[in-house]
Amino acid sequence: MNEKTWLARSAAFFAGDSEPMAEAGAVAVIGLGRFGGSLALELAKHGVDVIGIDNDEAVVAEYADRLAFATRADATDEVVLRQLGIDEVSRVVIAIGSDLEASILAASRILKIGCQHIWAKAISETHGEILHQLGIKNVIRPENDMGRRLAHLIRGHISDFLPIDDDFVLARTTPPVRVADVPLASLGVRATYGVTIVAVKRAGSRQWDIADRDMTLYADDEILIAGHPREVERFSELDKDTDN
Repeated sequence: MNEKTWLARSAAFFAGDSEPMAEAGAVAVIGLGRFGGSLALELAKHGVDVIGIDNDEAVVAEYADRLAFATRADATDEVVLRQLGIDEVSRVVIAIGSDLEASILAASRILKIGCQHIWAKAISETHGEILHQLGIKNVIRPENDMGRRLAHLIRGHISDFLPIDDDFVLARTTPPVRVADVPLASLGVRATYGVTIVAVKRAGSRQWDIADRDMTLYADDEILIAGHPREVERFSELDKDTDN
């Protein structure tokens, strides 16, 4: 670790006390497995002080010098959570892996101590339902979400796919031939195809521009479209017949 990184450490790191960090708006990530660990490191990369918690000493040791604070602790114990200052943390991610009981207990305890902004990983539909019933509004299903995303990418016409909700997505694709070389104002894309062209990136450019009515799309552009998954997929496949 370089000197600047050490100097950037909060006093809580050196004192072994996470409470000052919690009060300053740190994010707690409970469970430092593949999902939780990756998330914690990404947050840290963007300058967020992360309180990492796991019940495996070896895992904690792996993240000890990569997060602002990492500790081995039982996240199902309310007393321990309070000692760590989790009751002061504004945002908590419960990323516990395959231990369903521990995930549910941790969620229950964290809700009890008053945390309002909680994200929790679910490993199944049933697990997700239980978390919702407990009061967790932000339930994450990484495997399910990635499966949905990959299914759209594999089909070949979409290069990126971001579900916002069950009935609304953003997708990155190229303009179908039938909408290229014509000003958007004369196409009626939303009325005809049920999607909205949000932004355009010209070939060779690194910059996205917000789409407007006077813009003309070209075959080598990239576009960002929004709408219902079914309509977005249908729009991206308008050239499918000509591909064969």
